[in-house]
Amino acid sequence: MKIGEDKRIKAVIRKLGRDILVTESFQSEVNYIQHGEIDCYEHSLAVTYMSVWLASKLRLRVDLRSVVRGALLHDYFLYDWHDDVDWHRLHGYHHARTSLITACRDFPMNRTEKQIIFRHMFPLNISRFPNCKEVALVCIADKICATIETVHRKRYDPVIYKGLKLPIEVPMSERGGRWPSILRRDEICLMQAQEK
Repeated sequence: MKIGEDKRIKAVIRKLGRDILVTESFQSEVNYIQHGEIDCYEHSLAVTYMSVWLASKLRLRVDLRSVVRGALLHDYFLYDWHDDVDWHRLHGYHHARTSLITACRDFPMNRTEKQIIFRHMFPLNISRFPNCKEVALVCIADKICATIETVHRKRYDPVIYKGLKLPIEVPMSERGGRWPSILRRDEICLMQAQEK
């Protein structure tokens, strides 16, 4: 199996995640490196593809819409964690919460989608055990893709973009010209305090 070659899986992703795929803020993930040469955008597409592929191969009865949307947004933190900034040092432990906060601000999401984003870093975040099949599925897909990206340290075949890189329909100018998901650390801390 080559990630991105099955047109049926990509059609499912397009149908269920279109409102995310067409936004400028989601596509801005190309500006942030995830593993090796892989940017967050490419990683998010790969994890989403792998999640749908696993659900199909294992014949799992899951909420596929939540799987697609949660997988697309699981690393929606929108900052370069490689920058030498104090709060980036524990990125692996904190980025799931940051991704959840930014995703909630930019997209309507159900509880399962929020749980996928918040719990996808298990077992690194040991207290965030997957609490449903959808969370476990994306968590496993994320670990598979992260391992591939770390070991091979090269980009995916460009076929992954075909049919998933859609034209931007929601430019930032329609949101007051501001990137709504790029948060300063103090904004994140304030939002986290308000959650409690």
